[in-house]
Amino acid sequence: MQFDRYRVDFASEFMNFSDLRAILQYVPQFRGATFVVALDGAVIDSPDFSHILLDLAVLRSLNIKVVLVHGAAAQIKALGEKRGISLSNIDGTGVTDETTLEVSMDAISRLSNSIMQSLTTVKLQAASANAIHAHPSGILKGVDTEFTGTIERIDASVLQSFLDQDILPVVPPLGFDADGQTLRVNSDMVAREVATALGASKILFLSIDDPRDSLPAGVRYWSEGSVGEFLQDHPDLAPGIASKLKHASAATRDGVTRVHLVGSQNDDALLSELFSNEGVGVMVYSDAYQRVRPATRSDADELHLLIHRAVEDEQLLERPRSEIVAAIEDYIVLEVDENIVGCVAVHPYPEAGKAELACLFVKKGHTGQGYGTTLVDAALQRSKELEAREVFALSTQAAGYLERAGFKRIDDLSVLPADRREKWEKNGRNAVVLSQRASS
Repeated sequence: MQFDRYRVDFASEFMNFSDLRAILQYVPQFRGATFVVALDGAVIDSPDFSHILLDLAVLRSLNIKVVLVHGAAAQIKALGEKRGISLSNIDGTGVTDETTLEVSMDAISRLSNSIMQSLTTVKLQAASANAIHAHPSGILKGVDTEFTGTIERIDASVLQSFLDQDILPVVPPLGFDADGQTLRVNSDMVAREVATALGASKILFLSIDDPRDSLPAGVRYWSEGSVGEFLQDHPDLAPGIASKLKHASAATRDGVTRVHLVGSQNDDALLSELFSNEGVGVMVYSDAYQRVRPATRSDADELHLLIHRAVEDEQLLERPRSEIVAAIEDYIVLEVDENIVGCVAVHPYPEAGKAELACLFVKKGHTGQGYGTTLVDAALQRSKELEAREVFALSTQAAGYLERAGFKRIDDLSVLPADRREKWEKNGRNAVVLSQRASS
């Protein structure tokens, strides 16, 4: 196969991730799915584009169907400057006068042809698809938008026929009305409408600027509802990121389960976003991406492996698999994309009216996301359900973290049930004892 060499490089690159099993789980999940990849025009003119082409080749080699939608604002702007023309709009969201439409059609036509030539270099068959039926946007806020278009529908049958023949459709940001008039349409809108029409499972927006730089630090996953609230509260957000968030929110409402916003300058941008739980961009989702649930017997092997890693880092005591199985009802797991990334246990001592918070651990590569707090909250809720009046914990490395969660260090070992105190004295770890009274 033409892509074998790059696929080996891809695998070796991802071997650096903490859990290769988590990466490989996506391959069967994605196989046969349809992804819409939307590239800003500036990305296509950047050095990142050559890497993205290889990423697209990898996706196709894994039997993932790809539709490529492209913008052209950078190329339209450059061509207008070259010709000394003052442009009314470059991104298809405002007024497109006749002169700007002519420049846009020229720039987009050249760019689409260039993209197809580039796809040929990575042995991908491609075809440009005029699949956008549109009508003039008309007068918006009192202003005639002239040759700017609003999408009426996408000719999904044309795009699907290409996909069925292993041809990658390239969709430019131009639409056509019932009279054959060409209209300029926004590429973010095109990506959303194409994905909805094809029943795609993902849209991936790639831009030169990293979207994480424009959004609140540490917020990487957005539900459809939270995006709408954020846009209302931040009307001055940069137009590019605002447009993508707006269309991402609409796409998830219309059935696209995940929309990813990624900076093209991230290493292996597409693959890193798709084949890791945390990714390198921002994701808007409509399905269950993260959940906390009670552990089951089928989780025993994964929990044993997880705990063994923590033992190697001297964060937890070794627990035999048989011990985990025997107490499996005490464990709570946190999943990201159905992959366990953290755990905690709540061991009850009903005769003493107490419960122990134990075995708190989050995988490397998944820290800093608030997962530890989520697990502690779940453990405290479980303790409340067990009617424990007090929750205690023994820790060698997480004491400071638990203190921030409301636990207090204590020197009086009488807080520990007798058998637990005996274990503490025998293991020699000199763990810090912490306690928290259960909330009413």
